[in-house]
Amino acid sequence: MNILIVNTRHFFGGGDSTYTFNLADVLRQRGHEVAFFAMQDERNIFDQNSDLFVSNIDFRRENKRKNLISGFCVMHRAIYSTEARKKFRQLLKRFHPDIIHIQNIHAHITPSVILEAKKRDLPVVWTLHDYKLVCPNSHYLIDKTGEICEACGRKSYYQAIFKRCKKDSIFASVAASLEAYVHRIMNLREKVDFFLAPSAFLRRKMIEQGFLHDRVKHVPYVLPNNIFKEGYCNKNYLLFLGRIEPIKGIFPLLNACKQIPEVNLVIAGRVSESLAYKLHKLLPSNAKFVGMLHRDKLKRFLFDSTAVVVPSVWYENQPFSILEAFAASKPVIASDLGGMPELVKNSSGGLLVPPGDVQALAKAMKWMTTHARIAQEMGHSAYKYVCREHSTQKHYERLMQIYENVM
Repeated sequence: MNILIVNTRHFFGGGDSTYTFNLADVLRQRGHEVAFFAMQDERNIFDQNSDLFVSNIDFRRENKRKNLISGFCVMHRAIYSTEARKKFRQLLKRFHPDIIHIQNIHAHITPSVILEAKKRDLPVVWTLHDYKLVCPNSHYLIDKTGEICEACGRKSYYQAIFKRCKKDSIFASVAASLEAYVHRIMNLREKVDFFLAPSAFLRRKMIEQGFLHDRVKHVPYVLPNNIFKEGYCNKNYLLFLGRIEPIKGIFPLLNACKQIPEVNLVIAGRVSESLAYKLHKLLPSNAKFVGMLHRDKLKRFLFDSTAVVVPSVWYENQPFSILEAFAASKPVIASDLGGMPELVKNSSGGLLVPPGDVQALAKAMKWMTTHARIAQEMGHSAYKYVCREHSTQKHYERLMQIYENVM
């Protein structure tokens, strides 16, 4: 079978691209042909079809220009990219796919490629990595306040403008609202054969917003076989890994850390220039920031930790940070929010705390470091769970049922 995978980023830069490459490996290992369609970027992994990738656009740079030409460019590209559709058409002629598997395409590639696929009567499945199809701001959040918001409902996307939910900007919020209405008019819900939701929580949210029950399937993320490592090593520190930004709960985490000076914390991940100064200023003496780590070094920090902390304050879908912790036999302290509870509860692999509750987070962090034997048992339980539910074979079987159904 020939599978064409479509994702904006063709480099390791988040959960969507991590899943994209994991998926491609699973399919290729079982004899399928895989090709990619993405956006051009100097960070991209080499690909033989990169000449047909859509051209790069930096929305932050364009938005700073604040003129009509730039505004039109942003609007046109974010909602419906004629360039992406044209190049996608050329790739279809070159590769001849049997099925199209969409990942994260909003703003840069746009759903214009889905219209081209359906024009040629090609089956389309779409793995959802956020809530963009039901929330103009993708994350059910108001950016300025960090407040969870579900005001848009099924069709009230204008609420995004009233609340200035995207970047606290009228222009950005208008663009996001307009994009949501146009894509609703394009009837994407009917043009995609199946939507795949990594978490049961995301699936439930899509159905609440009017998506058909039988067209949204729960298909958890997959982890590569070589990432699993059962065993126990504990160098007595907790680990935060991932993007360092407010929605990831970094500020409640730092405040909790200050209350428990006897607990050591290591923070690993990418931080923006605007946030870096504030992070270093707030960093307590028992916390260490080690920056963005490459895969082998990150694994070392992970394997040596006592547990991983995921204190996010938004509706996380199915964080790879939790899955990777489980694969390393590490328990997790996570917020009781979004798709996180289903991982921690189903695996008995950690502790849940109310999102943003500094006192509860500090208590859980201290408990985890003072109950090493129970933490080890939790990590072992988490390891067994992730091996069972997120293995390449289990994922492949789930996926083939869907592929064969739409074929």
